[in-house]
Amino acid sequence: MRLVTYLFRSARGTFLLALAAGLVSGIAGAAFIAPVNAALGDPDEAASGSIWIWYVALCLIAVVTRAFAQIQLFRLSQQVIYRLRRRMVDAILDAPLRAVETTGTPRLYSALADDVVVVADALPGLPLVCSSAAFLLVVIVYLVIVSPVVALVTLAAAVAGVAAYRAFAAYGMRYLAAARTEQDALFEHFRTVVEGVKELKLNRARRDALAGRALDATAMSYRRHSVVGLSVFEAAAGSGQAIIFALVGVLLFALPAMAAIPAASIAAAVLVILFAVSSLQGVLVWLPTLGRASIALGSIEARLTELETAGREEPATTPTPAFGDWRSIRLHGVRHVYRGPTGEEFTLGPLDLRVRRGEVLFVVGGNGSGKTTLAKLITGLYPPQGGTIRIGGTEVTGIKDTGIKDTGIEDTGVEITDADRDAYRQQFSAVFSDFHLFDNLLGLPPQDLLDKARHYLARLRLDHKVSIVDDRFSATALSQGQRKRLALLLAFLEDRPAYVFDEWAADQDPEFKRFFYRELLAELKARDKAVVVISHDDRYFDAADRLVRLDYGQISDAPAWLTSPPPGPGDPEEVRS
Repeated sequence: MRLVTYLFRSARGTFLLALAAGLVSGIAGAAFIAPVNAALGDPDEAASGSIWIWYVALCLIAVVTRAFAQIQLFRLSQQVIYRLRRRMVDAILDAPLRAVETTGTPRLYSALADDVVVVADALPGLPLVCSSAAFLLVVIVYLVIVSPVVALVTLAAAVAGVAAYRAFAAYGMRYLAAARTEQDALFEHFRTVVEGVKELKLNRARRDALAGRALDATAMSYRRHSVVGLSVFEAAAGSGQAIIFALVGVLLFALPAMAAIPAASIAAAVLVILFAVSSLQGVLVWLPTLGRASIALGSIEARLTELETAGREEPATTPTPAFGDWRSIRLHGVRHVYRGPTGEEFTLGPLDLRVRRGEVLFVVGGNGSGKTTLAKLITGLYPPQGGTIRIGGTEVTGIKDTGIKDTGIEDTGVEITDADRDAYRQQFSAVFSDFHLFDNLLGLPPQDLLDKARHYLARLRLDHKVSIVDDRFSATALSQGQRKRLALLLAFLEDRPAYVFDEWAADQDPEFKRFFYRELLAELKARDKAVVVISHDDRYFDAADRLVRLDYGQISDAPAWLTSPPPGPGDPEEVRS
């Protein structure tokens, strides 16, 4: 079983200790049948002799070792939860961004939130399985002592029961695996409901179609596969119980007629077998849970394989990357191909572009032209599939800047490779259009951190809604524009050499649009930062030192209207409200 293999590989000591305790518990539980039979055979000896001492000792051993095994497995289950989740988190953070995006948020959430718990919840059943296996082994040995013929018949019945159960279980596992596949689709529906709740409330037809029929169809399929799978396991348990009843019937009614076996031996054998039934029933209850855990572990390993086989990005070896006082980032022949889930392709590039310190570069273009993909390439989140990215450069005076293919900086510096890509990424702060807002100040430069944070809260006019308590924001349930301002605050506190803003001003009112384009960008430029702004706000294109336009993945010449004089002071967009 996959689960047993994983536990033996990852926590061998604790797992073997728990299994050993389970085996001792099973042996002790089966062994105390002997003093029970002895006491029933000779009540006077039981009352005056030492049989009761053995009975008490075996009962204590069985109870204590079983409790010890369960406690070890409870500890192990929490250890497994931590290790699996930590391994998943590390795999997500270490894998290339494209691999994470391809795997998909619902499948990753499903593995982290559900599959790990299913695996951990099944672990306490393992000692019981071992205990019952030991119990059955001792029973067979005891029956050999009582009557070899009875032992042979019982062993044959046990083999038949195991074979029947395995046949049922294999069939049931297929349905449970199908249910697990449907679970990923269910998580996608749940994400749609949570993230699209406003739109679904406004559109009853869409709500009925997506959160009604589509979700119901997936949920019904999940339920159907789960019910069939669990029912098959129950049928397997029933078949085992039927074989035990048949065995008892054979011992009571058929075997005495075929072999000369003393009635006392038959009675002892039947008593032992009936005593074993309760133990076996407990095992059969756990086996479906163990089967689901094996499937869940397989799903986790599949997600880990997807992420880990995509490659591992090496972390930066030093907190401050040794790129020196770089002056530019040069993209030469950079190319990236995006392949959609149904085979469609979008190619960005090949592109030649330079990003310079002390300069504000605007990237403009229509939706789907590749602007965000370009931002991910510039920041190192996507490695180029062709071409090179170099960081460094030396200023050369007296050479005219020609716009897109400027020659004001020599092509010197370090070519970015996989080995130093993480160090390269540490040069950037970014606020993407699908940004995540962190609710704390952890990991930021500690120098005057709280004073700077409070300064920017006031400057961004958030101090009346948000305060800082124990390095955390008191509130993040804000409007989208306010959340973006908090994200901007965090980016400013990082104080990196380069900044990327992906449609930051799209959710801001006119006042903060002007504040962003006229004041913040100018401030970053004055601080010798390299600034890349993805924007559709053509009224503020004059705030850029350079402007490049993307059309279907290629850089094109900017039309005249993009470089026309800025609007006059009376323009409503230029006036603070």
